[in-house]
Amino acid sequence: MKKIIGKPVETNQKLIELIERLKINNFYLKNNKDFRDQILKDINIEDEILDIGKAMRDKFNKIVCKNVETLDVNDFGSYPDIVCDICSDVTQLENKYDKIICIAILEHVYDPFKAIFNLKKMLKTDGKIYGYVPYLFYYHAPTDLKFQDYFRFSKDALAYLFKDFNDVELYPVRGRISSSFNMMFAGRWKKYMEKTNINILLDKLSSNEKNLKQCSGFNFIVKK
Repeated sequence: MKKIIGKPVETNQKLIELIERLKINNFYLKNNKDFRDQILKDINIEDEILDIGKAMRDKFNKIVCKNVETLDVNDFGSYPDIVCDICSDVTQLENKYDKIICIAILEHVYDPFKAIFNLKKMLKTDGKIYGYVPYLFYYHAPTDLKFQDYFRFSKDALAYLFKDFNDVELYPVRGRISSSFNMMFAGRWKKYMEKTNINILLDKLSSNEKNLKQCSGFNFIVKK
């Protein structure tokens, strides 16, 4: 007689529902635009902002809001404002931010589930997290392992990672073909070829479904 332990069918159905509730937006598959510009447009003058890893880079100084802080697990002297392991204790930062920017961070933390749990606690009611995670992407930790490279995220993984958020929107970055070229030629593909929009033309050869399942990574916006 077949033995059934627990409720695997019910569990799987809940996982399917999490995946099906995802909002998929193909804007960055069809346009070579900077996700950071979208973030800037969404920031309000009264917002309290946290930029983890100062991922806004050259656009950091364009942030106009009540207060903006930076965070990193390493102390680099003049940067960051807060030195913190987001997988550990964030008690002093709870319910503090309207928006958290988390671009290319979650692959570098040793416990992304704990990190997201903590980031959610750091958000105010109705707060948002803006970020990016890689999927089909090359290993990119430095040789001195000042920071490490742990994880890659499919859409299914993100559905579960953000299961406790009210709204989850994913923006695939690079489709099936251009993701392959980006892995083979690393930064040169982005630096030179994508400026010609050749990546967009190549990815039109694949369906939206294939591009979604075999993309380079995902920009995302999640709401508490």
